[in-house]
Amino acid sequence: MPCMTMKIVNEVQKQHNADIPLLTESEEHQLAAWNATQQNYSRAACVPHLVAGQAAATPGAVALVAGHQRFTYRELNQRANQLAHYLQTLGVRPNVLVGLCMERSLDMVVGLLGILKAGGAYVPLDPSYPPDRLAFMVEDAQAPVLITQQHLVSRLPAQQARVICLDADAAVLAQQSPSDPISAVTADDLVYIIYTSGSTGRPKGVQITHGSLLNLVFWHQRTFKVTAADRATQLTSPAFDATGWELWPYLTMGASVYLLDDDSRVAPALCRDWLVDHAITITFLPTALAEGVMALEWPSTTALRYLLTGADTLHHYPSSGLPFALVNNYGPTEATVVTTYTLVLPTEHADGSPSIGRPIDNMEVYILDEHLRQVPIGEPGELHIGGAGLAKGYLNRPDLTEEKFIPHPFSSEPGTRLYKTGDQARFLPDGQIAFMGRIDHQIKIRGYRIEPNE
Repeated sequence: MPCMTMKIVNEVQKQHNADIPLLTESEEHQLAAWNATQQNYSRAACVPHLVAGQAAATPGAVALVAGHQRFTYRELNQRANQLAHYLQTLGVRPNVLVGLCMERSLDMVVGLLGILKAGGAYVPLDPSYPPDRLAFMVEDAQAPVLITQQHLVSRLPAQQARVICLDADAAVLAQQSPSDPISAVTADDLVYIIYTSGSTGRPKGVQITHGSLLNLVFWHQRTFKVTAADRATQLTSPAFDATGWELWPYLTMGASVYLLDDDSRVAPALCRDWLVDHAITITFLPTALAEGVMALEWPSTTALRYLLTGADTLHHYPSSGLPFALVNNYGPTEATVVTTYTLVLPTEHADGSPSIGRPIDNMEVYILDEHLRQVPIGEPGELHIGGAGLAKGYLNRPDLTEEKFIPHPFSSEPGTRLYKTGDQARFLPDGQIAFMGRIDHQIKIRGYRIEPNE
């Protein structure tokens, strides 16, 4: 009986503690101000419509470059249109999933854009993945159509999907209309599903909408002053959500995207030389590669304006001699690539690693304790994310969606949610956020979240 009494007392004490506010009134106002990120953006035209608009406005401008190959906006748009028309004959329309298993190439971009123009949502599959992982993703997505290349067909598991090889089926695709297809897709429809590591060892498909992608695109264009004169890069695996960040903010603005060769995307010195030689103005490099590139000598003048990095913890600050700005970014796939960002300035005697910055437009960050209370500024807690970039949830996993995407405790708007990241962080006095690692056992390998038992 005394044990039972003690248990009840402890539970009452716990509940009492949970009801005690942790913040002063001034801290509440300060945290609310840091989350005041509202910025209007248009949801009327989705990414495929915006790319088509650029093709109409500047058809002869260079859209894509890979080695000696290049596509103008007219060529990219027409090839994607032909694929889209064919996909529509196979029943592809809004919220229909289409798998894409291709190596990085100009045709990979045609495939991604063609799926979106048909109204569908792309599900990228990395051909270098282990067969078991590919088989699980194909089975889980149940995409009725799969786009690939002839030499990759043997790597794919046996499945019911209709397979289109962009190379072997080129003659069939060439018979389709090169005009822009009609699509009823809206900002609320799915744009892609990216598979990330699951806590059970099963990958989980994150469902992102066109509206969330548009918020990323317009924030990026505003923040980095993207124009049609810019030259950007594509180097990540198509199965990594950063690929969409590398492509769509530029192809919707009339800029050019250059695909790095395989050697230059892993060796810092080759990467630096490639960026300089191709007069690249904005690039995203995963953290390890970015730190290697930052440590090198650079010419005093270069076309590069911004080196964007993310996907892992940034440990080093740039030297004062670098001729470009370094921007650190943070965001899980569940929040459409980027949640927070900061310009990292040269710092000689830093107390710790560079921060992950502040929320981007229309995104919010809350650092909460186990009772979902905001912790005082400077105190650690679990990082929760709200705002326009939140995923719809996990494909075929309503249980996990409910567990990770919780009702927003600080919003009066019906249906708003927060995503529990599993990351530990704290607010710094100036509103920047210090990343403190994982609460769970996930690790990151080259930017991918991986469970040890996977």
